[in-house]
Amino acid sequence: MFDLDPRLSYSLSYEQIDGSITYDTDVYIVEAKWLKEPVEVHYLGSFVEKVRHKGKNALGLYISVRGFTKGAKERYAEGTCFITMEGVDIFAVLDGHTTLDELLSRKKRHANDTGSCYYPASLMMSE
Repeated sequence: MFDLDPRLSYSLSYEQIDGSITYDTDVYIVEAKWLKEPVEVHYLGSFVEKVRHKGKNALGLYISVRGFTKGAKERYAEGTCFITMEGVDIFAVLDGHTTLDELLSRKKRHANDTGSCYYPASLMMSE
């Protein structure tokens, strides 16, 4: 679907990767959290290290069903090597409000324009 060429989880000698996808000539290292609460900033810090130690065109895609804390969003609001996706973003795709490729493109563009990892589908649809 969407020619994302997904790769399932894999382990390296020093870390575990939840998976990866290829989109628009970039490889996205994927991290997915299914926590009861929004993801805290310390989770994102360890993910940044995973992404930065990959190839030149590697970016990160951090998926959290419950979203992200205010502190996590603020920490990566002025410089990031990853984009975020929340449960509500996934539902926006499943409900037909946007397509997955459009969502990824707009999130990447926002990160490149602003330095911020966080750009929810709800903001995209209100513009």
